[in-house]
Amino acid sequence: NAADHTAADLALAAIYSDSAAPQQTRHARRLYVGNLPLGISEEQIHQSFKSAIEKTLLPGSHIDLNEDPILTVYINQERRFSFVEFKSVELCNACMALDGLEIQPGHNVKVKRPNDYIPTNALMSPNAPVLDVSRLGIISSSVLDGPNKVFIGGLPYHLQDNQVMELLAAFGKIKAFHLVKENPEAELSKGYCFVEYADPS
Repeated sequence: NAADHTAADLALAAIYSDSAAPQQTRHARRLYVGNLPLGISEEQIHQSFKSAIEKTLLPGSHIDLNEDPILTVYINQERRFSFVEFKSVELCNACMALDGLEIQPGHNVKVKRPNDYIPTNALMSPNAPVLDVSRLGIISSSVLDGPNKVFIGGLPYHLQDNQVMELLAAFGKIKAFHLVKENPEAELSKGYCFVEYADPS
């Protein structure tokens, strides 16, 4: 009934409220950022991600860009990685797409979940923000299911990501690409990939 829906909506809102459960959602509001350039500061990382969000956030997302979307940045200079903590779980989820962000000219960072991330606790909101990372020239490593997802098989196993993308780029600008391997460190692929082009036609 309507009362049950209202209660459920309030419970969901409480989970996403920073004041209601900051510690419970912290693991789902942080991202690991690796492969940092030497000497970069926390402020530079903060501004790079803030700028990337402002440039790629699609209309309709319930994110107020007048407020800073990032709470804190912690950096480990010796091991060249940092943790970026966002204001909301939804925005953190969206920022996974910033993997490969050029944080300095010619220097791209690795973006992934921290080790303490618990997937079951990161609930998806129906109004989750979406970032169009193609505006930054980033080719997403995750090809979403849909009518524009293309499967390509019969690839020589020894071809690497950049070699396959070079072949595919002859047909248009690539939006997302994933060469399937047994694991990320594997030398050989499984002989197939998925791709989505910026132009659906």
